[in-house]
Amino acid sequence: MNSLLLYLLFAKHALFTFGGGYAMIPLFQYEFVTRLAILTSEEYANLVALAQITPGPLGLNAATYIGHTQQGIRGAMAGTLGLMTPSLVLGLAMAFFFYRVRNSRMLGFVLKTVRPAVIGIIASAVFFFADTSVFRAPLRGLWEGTGTGVCWQGALIFALSLGIYLKWRINTIWLLALAGLLGWILAGVPVGS
Repeated sequence: MNSLLLYLLFAKHALFTFGGGYAMIPLFQYEFVTRLAILTSEEYANLVALAQITPGPLGLNAATYIGHTQQGIRGAMAGTLGLMTPSLVLGLAMAFFFYRVRNSRMLGFVLKTVRPAVIGIIASAVFFFADTSVFRAPLRGLWEGTGTGVCWQGALIFALSLGIYLKWRINTIWLLALAGLLGWILAGVPVGS
């Protein structure tokens, strides 16, 4: 895959994705795991985990990583610039025209209609994470009748993290560190125990 194609792919996703990096997760998965098959599901799950713990926006970190795996530094730059260009252009255009349309009923209507789609896309990201961390078989097995298995380690980490957050409202950074530590500890525990 050449650098120009990487640039155009990421520019397309940046232009048509509302909701930030988490909304891009299922779109990147479809593009790079399902359609182009340049990453496996496990590689993509690792990519998303790394993109979350690396400083910077999730989508930008993922674009840089994917670009680097395809074309090295040139690919990383192409992916990063491709993801940034539409936002920069649209942001500058919106800043220029914002004061003319800030009280527009049409703008309010557009923003209200985009909100449910963003919620659906982010919910798709939640299913992606559950599918790669809590369940042993893909969630689609529930609909296909083949069933699915629950990874007790992933379910335990999820339950503990949720409980700790709801009880003490600790900072997300500490919660992620705790979940990572628990994942590392539980990785050595046999599945059948």
